[in-house]
Amino acid sequence: MAFRLFLKRGLIFASPLVVWVVMVILVDPFDYFNWSHAFSEQVKKDNAATLNSILFNMLKEVNHPCENLIIGDSRAEDLPVEQISQITGERYFILGANALKLNESIDLFYFANRIKPVKRAVFTLNFNEFNEYAFADRVTSVEAMIHNPLLYVFDTSVAQAGYYVVKSSVTKRQAVSSVPPMSEDEWWNYIVSVRGREHYERFRYPAGLYQRMQKMVTLAKAQGTEITFIIVPNHADFQKRVREFGLDDQYLEFKRDLCRLDVRVVDYDFVNDITTNRSDFRDPLHSNEKIGLLIANEVFHGPLVKGKLLDAAWADQCSKFLF
Repeated sequence: MAFRLFLKRGLIFASPLVVWVVMVILVDPFDYFNWSHAFSEQVKKDNAATLNSILFNMLKEVNHPCENLIIGDSRAEDLPVEQISQITGERYFILGANALKLNESIDLFYFANRIKPVKRAVFTLNFNEFNEYAFADRVTSVEAMIHNPLLYVFDTSVAQAGYYVVKSSVTKRQAVSSVPPMSEDEWWNYIVSVRGREHYERFRYPAGLYQRMQKMVTLAKAQGTEITFIIVPNHADFQKRVREFGLDDQYLEFKRDLCRLDVRVVDYDFVNDITTNRSDFRDPLHSNEKIGLLIANEVFHGPLVKGKLLDAAWADQCSKFLF
């Protein structure tokens, strides 16, 4: 009798947890279990990916491994992956995240390479990521979640994403918005003033990070992986912050260091008719669709017209093209 009472109370206590687990598996906002299709891929992308893009994209790589990757922060999303796949005849996947740090880009390369050997890796990069203080460690926590379903089921961001996926499906409107509550000019000035200070006020040469880049390139060459870095364009208004914080020499050293890696590096971040044209940008850090397509055509097909192949000669000339 006592055991039956204990079992009954145990089932009553556990029933909310069981219901919760079933709900998470049914909604599955990040396709962790990759089983339920009760909610559309687009709804999940519009809502869950906006909340936690690194989790969304890492799980996509787990479920659908791709050997051709574009790795980077939100600026990687400016590259039109479908057109790139058409240009190259190969499937490409953008394995990135909002505000991704360079150390996390390297982590993502190793993560993907453990799933399936990477054939080509194209990294989007800019000087504002080449800083010892620009550090985060989200890849490790997502990998832990991948290996432990309970971490996924009871994660607060998963719960929040699930709520927004359901809400969006019911209302037929995107429930999560990444559009800031500012006018276009206010947002532009905020990026230049506030984000510029956040990126450049504290700088330390990332010696350890550069060593990790070298080791990654060595491994890639040993296994036949093709590595490309794209130094993505920032608008002149943001690029001027480099000089305003006295980082001219460090900026030039960044380009020389990339050159020393002895891999293909295509540079778009210098004084040119892209970086000085505000209409080519959505904000000071993100170019528009037209420029994304231009970069895709030049890097993945050629020839380079606006971009410069970073070699020793160009690295030495870059001082003439500072803003």
